[in-house]
Order: sequence, then C-alpha cells, then structure tokens
Amino acid sequence: MDVTIYHNPACGTSRNTLGLIRAAGMDPVVIEYLQRPPTREQLATMITDAGLTVREAIREKGTPYAELGLHNPDLSDNQLLDAMIATPILINRPFVVTPLGTRLARPSEVALDILPDTFKGPFFKEDGEQIIRRESALPDTFPALQGDHLHSTDLEALRPAYATHRPRILILYGSLREVSYSRLLAFEVRRLLERLGCEVRIFDPKGLPLPDEAPVGHPKVQELRELSQWSEGQVWVSPERHGAMTGIMKSQIDWIPLSVGSVRPTQGKTLAVMEVSGGSQSFNAVNQMRILGRWMRMITIPNQSSVAKAYQEFDADGRMKPSSYYDRVVDVCEELVKFTILTRDASAYLTDRYSERKEQAAELEKRVSLRSV
Repeated sequence: MDVTIYHNPACGTSRNTLGLIRAAGMDPVVIEYLQRPPTREQLATMITDAGLTVREAIREKGTPYAELGLHNPDLSDNQLLDAMIATPILINRPFVVTPLGTRLARPSEVALDILPDTFKGPFFKEDGEQIIRRESALPDTFPALQGDHLHSTDLEALRPAYATHRPRILILYGSLREVSYSRLLAFEVRRLLERLGCEVRIFDPKGLPLPDEAPVGHPKVQELRELSQWSEGQVWVSPERHGAMTGIMKSQIDWIPLSVGSVRPTQGKTLAVMEVSGGSQSFNAVNQMRILGRWMRMITIPNQSSVAKAYQEFDADGRMKPSSYYDRVVDVCEELVKFTILTRDASAYLTDRYSERKEQAAELEKRVSLRSV
C-alpha cells in the first residue's frame, strides 16, 4: 500500500505517526513539508479529503499565526491557503495519505483509520502510551459487508456542472371546490417560483379517476404521470380535512407510480409540502405528505408551510395578503429552488444505493449462470 506522510521531524506527534505507520509494516514516502511544501492544489485536496475546513488545518502554536492576523474571521479560505503556502509552518501536521483516505493525524492514532491491520505487536508512543487498534477502522472488520459494492464518495459526481435550463417544478393541489384555498395558494406559489426563474406547471385534479377505478391509459392519469416525469421538483398543497390530507391529494400521489420498469419516476426529485386549514395552525397534512415524499424517495426540503384560517389570508382577487404565513411561503419557494438547482444534476448519484448495487449484481450473476447451463 502506498502511504505518504507530510512530516515534521521536530514534532512529537508527527514522529509517533511515522513510527505507527512503520509498525504496520508500511514504508511510507516521507515528505518533510517545511523543505518541500505541497502545492496549493495538493494542500486544498488533502484538507477536503480529510473532512476539515481550511481553518481547522492551520497550526497556531509556534507559528506566526497571530502576527499575520489569521485570526480574522473575515479571511476567506483562499486567503488562508495563500498564507499556508507562503509560510508552510502554518500547515498542521502530520497529514497522512493512503488509498483508504486522508487524515490529519492528531492524535497519531487517527492514522489507524486509513492503515491496514498488519501490526505484528503493540505500538508505543514516545511517552510510553500504548496504541490500541480501533476495530471499526477498516472495511475488512465488517464480515457482513460485500466490499466490492461499497463505494467511496465521489466528489466529482457530487459537484457536476450545473444545468442551465430553468428548474422544472410541478404543483399539485388537493381540492375540487369552486373556491379552493389550496388552489389559490398553488397559484401564488407558481407566481413566486416563476419570479425565481422556474418553469412551472400546475396539474388540475378535476376528472382524475380514483386509483384503480380506471386503467393507467386514462388521459388524466397519463397527463399526471407525464408531468411528474417532466418535473425536477414538486410542490404538494393540500387542505387539512379531518386531521389529514384530502382524498383528492392522496389520489394524485397514488397515481404516480413507485416504479416504471426499473426507473422510479420520483426518485431524487425535490419536494416542498404546504397545507391550508380552516382553523388554528396544524401540521397534520404536511407531516403526512412528508412521509409519502420519503416513501417515493424524493428529497423533501426542510422548510414547509401551514396557512391557518386560510379564508382570512386571501383577498377578493385571490391573492395572498401580507402576513407571516406569506413570508413562510416565500421562504419555502426560495429553499425549493436552491435545493432543486443543487441536486438535480447529481440526483442519480445521490440516490445510488449499496443495497441496490448488491441486488443488481446478484441478478446479473444469476442470469449469466442460467445462460451458461
């Protein structure tokens, strides 16, 4: 195994870490970083891979940290990195890099997370403290795990180039009343989302049959499914009726399939939930819809809206009046747009699962075995 340590021989922690690596039978590449500092890109990558912030990777003790004014919280990561490259003593030590990951080994035993379990005997630090290996450190300590199907996080897959088209949002509402406050709220949300740069469509539930009352080829069912497939995010707005979402709302959700062939039409799409009620503020409907969103593998945003006494919150033109309720609706719309832009290009990777990779591999092996018979 290739192991690299960014070492300072004057540092006891760094010496202990180097001894620990050698006690594991490794012959590491030793880089005395004060003489051979990493490049700016190498340093930034090590900090990120170690799960640290730039400020967490700076050393204060015994460095010109204070003299350079690096305690200033207004300094950016780029400014801090520039200081560390210009003055390498500011780089905390030791960083250890192996194929299993990167760690800032403070204390030294942190390096055990990314070293193989090849110790021939106990290891003692310079002060006599014995290092005991943590059993949870490496994949080979997980007898139930099929390691080939457990993938390390791919930062590039999490940070794809952002698509440039407008976010596509579908709005569902749960009432057929002539004067429907959930519909009025849905139209208010559409205006806000369009103001935020989205392409928005609203599904009219009128004429949608009850689930299983008609075949899936019914025009309204097909319209709903095609809109769901088209969307990158959704907003569900339901009245609260008898302490729950309405049957109209639930019917629309039930007509959206959990799977079409091997594709889950809603998986990885963002979701915002809202409700209106005739009495005091309640969260029964939004809580139920949140559960359904999770069941459909949607990314349900943290914020939500519940508009109490909705009959008081809209004017004669059907527009929502200024209020704290309205402000929360704006909050939800802003958050939905942000989450949709952030996740839509990476949704396939975000919802890629170990258990499903394992199942697919087993099915493929079974088919290959059958063909060979």
